[in-house]
Amino acid sequence: MNFLRLAALGALAAAVISTASARAAGTDPRVAQLVAASGEALGIASIASANTVRVDVNISAVGLTGTGTEWIDLRDGRFAESANLGPFVSLDGFDGRVAWNADQSHLVWNTGGDSGRASEINQAYLASYALWQPQMSGAAVAWLGPKTAGGTAFDVLSITPSGSLVPFELWLDRTTHLPARAFFVNGFTTATLTFSDYRKAGGLNVPYTTHTDSSDGNNSDATVTRFTLDSPDARAALARPQTQPTDFSMQNGKTSTTVPVELHENHVYIDVMLNGKGPYHFIFDTGGANIVDPAVAKEIGAFGSGSLQGSGVGSQTEGFSFGKVAKLQVGDAVLTDQLFAIAPTRMGFGVSVGRPVDGLIGWEVLARFVSTFDYAGKSVTLSLPGAAPAAAGAHVVPFVFYGTQPQIACTIDGIPSECTIDTGARDTITFMTPFTAAHPQIVPATLSAPGINGFGIGGPAIGRLGRIASIGIDDFTLPNLVADYSSQTQGALAAPFVGANIGGNLLRRFTVTFDYNSGTMALVPNAALNEPDVYERSGLFLIRRGGSTVVADSRPGTPAASAGIVKGDAIASVDGSPTSAMSLSQIREIFSQPAGTVVTLQLTSKAGVQRTVKFTLADYA
Repeated sequence: MNFLRLAALGALAAAVISTASARAAGTDPRVAQLVAASGEALGIASIASANTVRVDVNISAVGLTGTGTEWIDLRDGRFAESANLGPFVSLDGFDGRVAWNADQSHLVWNTGGDSGRASEINQAYLASYALWQPQMSGAAVAWLGPKTAGGTAFDVLSITPSGSLVPFELWLDRTTHLPARAFFVNGFTTATLTFSDYRKAGGLNVPYTTHTDSSDGNNSDATVTRFTLDSPDARAALARPQTQPTDFSMQNGKTSTTVPVELHENHVYIDVMLNGKGPYHFIFDTGGANIVDPAVAKEIGAFGSGSLQGSGVGSQTEGFSFGKVAKLQVGDAVLTDQLFAIAPTRMGFGVSVGRPVDGLIGWEVLARFVSTFDYAGKSVTLSLPGAAPAAAGAHVVPFVFYGTQPQIACTIDGIPSECTIDTGARDTITFMTPFTAAHPQIVPATLSAPGINGFGIGGPAIGRLGRIASIGIDDFTLPNLVADYSSQTQGALAAPFVGANIGGNLLRRFTVTFDYNSGTMALVPNAALNEPDVYERSGLFLIRRGGSTVVADSRPGTPAASAGIVKGDAIASVDGSPTSAMSLSQIREIFSQPAGTVVTLQLTSKAGVQRTVKFTLADYA
């Protein structure tokens, strides 16, 4: 049993396991011997005439219990699985051509990113016993040598299935020759599957228990309840289902609704109604999903269950539970029976943005409505699919889904790459750590010191700042942009196969329409298209704590740090105005005034010492 996706709830990204020391299968007869011995131990010959396998299981994962079913085509590697864990329902699979996902509303989408596709291909390969087919089904297989763990000796194989960019490890017990473990490295997340309680089923030796340890804390257990060869329902179950969600509508006979939004530091804030209560102040985030603060969940009667560890831009994971919201409304757009993650957004996001954040909406709304972000007009329009053609003259850019986030083709200093689109990021562009490591030529000679460049799920995001020569999107070439060169080795910004994450400070130069049903992003430039890209000029990252404005980071080598301002200093006033009467956005606007502007701060240190500090704003990125 595999159920890798259930262990991480579809949030895994992929990375390459180093096999520099491996011995290639073509030159090492040990590989063929190990595969033959393990195939005999499994009883592979007993399923030689079978076409499909169905495996039913009981599952315990993310604090929930339920059931699941896995269907496997032994001939062509097609694969599908489903899980029902109370409020959480998930389906995913690989039909031999595309990797797909579905949710409880029968919304279906393809996984287009390299990482998600690799994860599904690897899962299908292992589940379909493809290693023990002729020529190992075209996979590249290498012996990594013997390893010992827990007093048990293993022979370890590295396997890269055809079509996958990511190898995985299979550990074979040296005594029984049975598969004992599978080890997947998925970007910043690792998962180790342990197989045990082997029993005969139709002549095949089947592990009836699979335990998954995930580095993000989302561990799971699956126990086989039934094993069936050539189940009559396999053909239909293995086919990619058709998308047919019926949980969204437009009130009052309308086909679209336009609502005002607030823009603060390029974040899009939108008012929503939940279960008829509100309005609540949410961020509209293409990089996010339905999340609601626990206090709001309590107010609307959405009680949490389960326990999931989620990751974001920071290095840490954060705990979530799940709750159902009967009605989510944005203007005249309505979604019913929606699953929300429950997490402390008022604390987590509110601290860094300095204003109430009751929750987030993202994927669930965007996947159902055509969504237009008019940054210049400060509005969002939601339309029923097919109701709103792209604006005349729009540049229509195709995208695929990186998980549930749009991923487009882009160029970075002329280098072809892939970029994710993130309305929830306040900066211009953030380069993923693996991309800059692989392309050092894009890193400018002059970079700032490391510092906090953003804040979200998982805490602060650390990186250096500098200027990239150009970013290309479709026919647009945007020059001389301030970029975040991420230093993260954990979290979303450490993902491989993606060059960069494009944020709101670039998107605000356009009216952007997302049509998730057709997989397109339409861009219409506005008056901000050719504005010079600037960054705040103090070097401070501020948060709100207990009603005070506090320095969370003072970047070395910047004006504020050179003036002696340090982490933990509380700012009482800026140029004589008390910060208690100012938003963080207003303070950051002061710090974004032209270079040469002198700013005066009244400070209180962590030791309670008050002082006045003056410094001159200057560009450091």
